[in-house]
Amino acid sequence: MIKHWSKYLHEQIAELERCKLLFAAAVRSAEQQSGAYLTLWREEERRRQLLDAELHEMRLALIKAQTENRRLQNLTAEHAALLDELEIVRGELKSEQRKARKLEKELNRRTGREGYFGLATPSALKINKPGATAANKAKQGGAVIGHKGHGRQDFTAAEANEVIKIKETPPPCACGHGTWLPGAIREHCVIELIPARKHKKFYQKRECTCTGCGRVETIRTPEVTPGGLYGNGMAAHLLTEHYLYGLTAGNVCRREGINEGTFFQIAARCADLLKPLFERILQELRTCLIVHADETGWRNNGGRAYGWLFANADFAAFLFRNTRGSKVPLEVFGKDKLNINLITDRYRGYDPLKLNRQYCYVHLLRDLKTLEKEFPDDPEVAAFSAELKPLLKKAIAMYKSKLELSDYVIAATAIKDDIMTACNKEANHPGIQQFQNIFRRHPERMFQWVKSPDIPAENNFAERGVRPSVIARKISFGSQSERGMLTRELLMTFLYTARIRGLDPKATLEKALNMLCSDPAADIAPLLGLKAKEPPAKCAA
Repeated sequence: MIKHWSKYLHEQIAELERCKLLFAAAVRSAEQQSGAYLTLWREEERRRQLLDAELHEMRLALIKAQTENRRLQNLTAEHAALLDELEIVRGELKSEQRKARKLEKELNRRTGREGYFGLATPSALKINKPGATAANKAKQGGAVIGHKGHGRQDFTAAEANEVIKIKETPPPCACGHGTWLPGAIREHCVIELIPARKHKKFYQKRECTCTGCGRVETIRTPEVTPGGLYGNGMAAHLLTEHYLYGLTAGNVCRREGINEGTFFQIAARCADLLKPLFERILQELRTCLIVHADETGWRNNGGRAYGWLFANADFAAFLFRNTRGSKVPLEVFGKDKLNINLITDRYRGYDPLKLNRQYCYVHLLRDLKTLEKEFPDDPEVAAFSAELKPLLKKAIAMYKSKLELSDYVIAATAIKDDIMTACNKEANHPGIQQFQNIFRRHPERMFQWVKSPDIPAENNFAERGVRPSVIARKISFGSQSERGMLTRELLMTFLYTARIRGLDPKATLEKALNMLCSDPAADIAPLLGLKAKEPPAKCAA
């Protein structure tokens, strides 16, 4: 029994030892885990402390941002108040400027020096230009003494259409005592106007039938377009009045008693007949030494369009297009290199052309005057203008000089050198620098006039040439269709070319229409003094 209990106690003791070991292992594991948890807690504590410090800094930054925001809000309110005050001051300034302009205008009106077109005012419209001396103001107009003049031109009895002999005697003399004795025959030339009147022609034409094929043929009515009611003389008169002399179509139609639609139909038919000659004129322009070019605004069916002029002393080609692009000059001169001196302003639409360019010096003078007007108190601008302006005027006047070619080239080269000396000087004013760069960057477009006295340094020829188109645009507001623009360019080209070449435009147009109505393939170029077309070469058999 004792042995049994001893064994049992030993087992219990062994079991307790195992439990003790297990508890010791558990204690060691718990101590390790607690150490790890303690480490994690310490790390989290340090992290919490860092976050608390960062939060404190952010709160301080927020307080600073709120303070800055309130300061900016105050500044914004002040800025808005200043803007309101500025708008009020601007309104007052504009009002004062309007008053100043009004006073300047009244001042100009009182002195008689107000320009009609600003800097572009013609000298003939400027009354006593500033700087005119008393002697110049007192000068009487008129031609140079000894000049024959262009006034009254009398004619002889052989040149008169009618010779009228007046046989009446004067009324009795105021003395009441004597009678009149006949003396020498006095002559008095009088030119009278016989109003134009319509001449109605009634043609009767017999139809002829071919006995071979049975075709019926009638001879064409002379001097009228096929089936037309108005003859070529009447058509030439109507078209000349409108497209050359600038009368409105409505006035022409009311005066002649025809419908406006009929007038424009006549114009379109006649223009179609002249189209081959228009192409011929463009070809002739490509062979000329000098061509002036300019463009102006036009209207087509209420939209924007442009009228172009390419002209010289022999031809005047008008083109009306819906664009101001370079394709219009390319249509006239093409892309090939040509030996032509084209005189234009500084518009870049002519740049793609492969020919010689000459910029207009009158435009440069106008820009120089504008620079003087914008900076009247700048001594550098005044000095530059005083040096360059006389040189530009000398260059313009060289076209009218009657020097020999060698003497002309020497004088022109001297003026050119003086101009480039002025343009190569150092300048601080940006306006002067911009003006100088025109000569520095494009010398080949500034001095073509130096080569020959036949090449002008100004483009007044084209400026005057486009003026009728400007007046027509202002009066009639342009064209109503593409067909209308084409009709205008064909007829104006023919009529103005005829006038430039010293011909009677109406008579020349009538002759051309008569030739084309009898033979649509007829060559009317000789009517304008051009060479006739060469007949096609016949192939050898």
